[in-house]
Amino acid sequence: MAIHLEPFHSTCPACKAFVFVEEGVCPDCGFPFACDVEQDGETIVKRTSSFLSRILIVTALMAMLVYFTSYSYTSVEGYTTKTIAELEREGIAPLSIPTYGTEDFNERVQLALTLLERRAPSFFARLKRNVSSISYVPQEKLELNGRRIYLTGVSAYIDPVTGALRVRASGAYLSGLGELYDRDVFYLAGVLVHEMRHRELYKSGLNVGGLAEEFEAESTAYDALTQMGAPRSLTYSLWQFLTNPNHPRYKGWEKYYRQYR
Repeated sequence: MAIHLEPFHSTCPACKAFVFVEEGVCPDCGFPFACDVEQDGETIVKRTSSFLSRILIVTALMAMLVYFTSYSYTSVEGYTTKTIAELEREGIAPLSIPTYGTEDFNERVQLALTLLERRAPSFFARLKRNVSSISYVPQEKLELNGRRIYLTGVSAYIDPVTGALRVRASGAYLSGLGELYDRDVFYLAGVLVHEMRHRELYKSGLNVGGLAEEFEAESTAYDALTQMGAPRSLTYSLWQFLTNPNHPRYKGWEKYYRQYR
């Protein structure tokens, strides 16, 4: 049975306002000052049910956010194997350029060349004309005409005279040794195109060296990666360089070229 109360002044325990209470309800927030046990029980159940519903909704939204964020991240960054699976399903092309290295390295080069042949055939044709061989070189330095050249920060390099291309661990294993994702194949393909452009410039007498030549080589790699539909993380990284090649983060190339002087 409901309890009837006369109007009175009181501090509301819910909104903390000092109010004139009529009909047992706070005029500011609606808090019930008086109700019978049955109504109170129903209110508690409804509030509990509403609270649990809100928790479930928030949890579901968080789960969806995590899923779609994760999906977007793996897709954009290239931590997927969709492209690799497509290449394998269509058939990996035989190595068209002599390749020397571990079995794993040779397979990665084969995937990269197949990717270029299928999705960027014009760049693939240029690669075949300018690259005579592809080798894996894990060492940190090389001897050139009695000089020691350090390869810190260099993913690959090419002999402009012979076209012999050497790929380092950072170029072949972007995600790390033992890891193989789409991004690794796209990146390696871009590295091969980059070095191919150096050979083209040499053959045409335009190998000016330094940042200017790297800009030209990276621009060519960017065009090839874009045509192949590379993960946005790779194309965006190149775009950043192409829009601001003088940023301090690219000083490493200048240091590399200074070793040849």
